[in-house]
This record gives sequence, structure tokens and C-alpha cells, in this order.
Amino acid sequence: MKFITFNKQKISKLSLGTVQFGLDYGIANSEGKPTQSHVDEIVNYIYKNGINCFDTAQAYGNAEEVLGKSLVDKSDVVIVSKLKSELFEDNLEKNILKTLDNLQQKTIFGLLLHDSQLLYRWSQKHSSLVQQLVEDKKIDYFGVSIYSNRDFELAINNDNIQIIQIPFNLFDQRAVTQRWLERAKEANKLIFIRSIFLQGLFFMKREALKGNLIKAKPYLERLKELEQKLNLSTAELAMAYVESVAKESILLFGCESLAQAKENILHYEQLPLLKKESLDEIKELFSTIPEEITNPTLWRVP
Repeated sequence: MKFITFNKQKISKLSLGTVQFGLDYGIANSEGKPTQSHVDEIVNYIYKNGINCFDTAQAYGNAEEVLGKSLVDKSDVVIVSKLKSELFEDNLEKNILKTLDNLQQKTIFGLLLHDSQLLYRWSQKHSSLVQQLVEDKKIDYFGVSIYSNRDFELAINNDNIQIIQIPFNLFDQRAVTQRWLERAKEANKLIFIRSIFLQGLFFMKREALKGNLIKAKPYLERLKELEQKLNLSTAELAMAYVESVAKESILLFGCESLAQAKENILHYEQLPLLKKESLDEIKELFSTIPEEITNPTLWRVP
């Protein structure tokens, strides 16, 4: 497993996203929520294979509790959880204690705002709350999960924020075109990358597309042609692209089964770094895809 070092903390390049542990999540999800015993198998396997980083949230159903039970006998884990802005402002002490209790941890590496709403009304009061969490050793770092370039601008210029979670994939290239990765590195802020498979859209069969996602068909056909040209599977190409561009960022991946976990780790360990001509071709093919396809909040699927 590859690792990066952030302020002397060794973190695996892959982080297990746990939304599937608490919710039926993903447009291509056919297996549903795994049981606690299946989650234990997944977490044990990836931990033994060098992955020490885990991403969760209070909004992911009971994912925090399920993950906490799986991590109870594991040391040196890097856990990031998320709170919605309204929960940050509404009794933060109660909510962070709930997260720590769910995870069976005294402290966690990162607490993120699950949405960017609070950034638009940030004040010294909010800065003081974050500083207190750090002083009390409940968290090491604070951050935010962003959705737009305006969100990013507020995050990069907020001294309290050290972690920024961003969407980045073959179809959504704003991290490159709007220089999010470069600017985060310059500011010594850690980037977590979510949605590398665009919530499973890359794996959808063309005939299964519905609603406004029917418009994704030509782009998915281009993707399939590129996979064949480069002799890579969908998962391999999606991961190789992000890994080739975002060498100092953490990549989130999710799974509903042990088989999926094994497959994703195997793909990652064998990934080729894409050559410049391939990266240029990807930019030409996919950099102008409409937001109603690249942004899952705009999907309208009956």
C-alpha cells in the first residue's frame, strides 16, 4: 500500500468510505447494506493490507457505530467523520461526543463539515469552537466537504480548515481545471477525493440509464472506447486517472462486499500511471460534460 505523510502522520493513500455500511447507496449498488459480520471481514482485510484510513459521517445511517465495532481492536487508525452544518451549530459538544462514542474512540484525526453552508456565515465564534475541539484533543484537524468552486475558495482561505474533501473523477475535472489540487498543496491542506467512480455511474449499463442520466450515454461510450484502447477496466482507468493526477491526495473508495474490497485494492496495487498523452486525451474527451451528469445532486432518475 502507498502512503503519504501529512504533518508527520502516515496515512494510506486509499481510505475506506463507509456510506454503504449504513445506507443503501450508489446508483449501481445491487447488494445493499452489508451485515456487521461482513463489515468486520471487509475492515479486517483492508487493515491487514495496509489501509489505515476510514471516512464516515453521522448522516450515513448507523455507519459510525458499525465501523466503530470493526475498529475496536485496531491501533493507529486515521478516522475522519462528518457533521452537517446545522449539527455543528446545534450543540457541537453533544454531537462530537456522539461521534466519538459511536466510533469507540477518544479522539479522531478529522472532523469535517458535511456541507459547505456554514462557510458562508463563518465567524470568530465558529473558529473558537474548532480551536476548543483541538485543544480538548477530540480532533486533530477540522475540514469541509465541498461541492463548488466557491466552496473551495472559502475553504482554502479559512485558516481553521486543514482538510478539504472534493469530488474528482474522469467526468468531473474541476480539481485540475480550477487548480484545487495545486492550491491545496501550496496551503498545506490535505485533500480527500471522493466520487472517483461517480457514485457508480461509470459501471452502469447503457440500457439501464434513466431520467436525465440518459444524456450520459455518449460519454460512457467514449469511456468504454478509451478503456479498450488503454487495455484497462472501468475501475482501473477511473482509479489510474485520479492517482496519476492527484499523487499527494487520499482516494476514497467504497464497497458492499469483501469481494469488492479485494478487487479495488488489487486494482490499485497494480495501477499504471497514465502517460501525458492519455491524460490530454481524457481532458479532451470529458472536460466539458454538463453538470447535470457530473453532479449527482442534479440527477433526476425515476
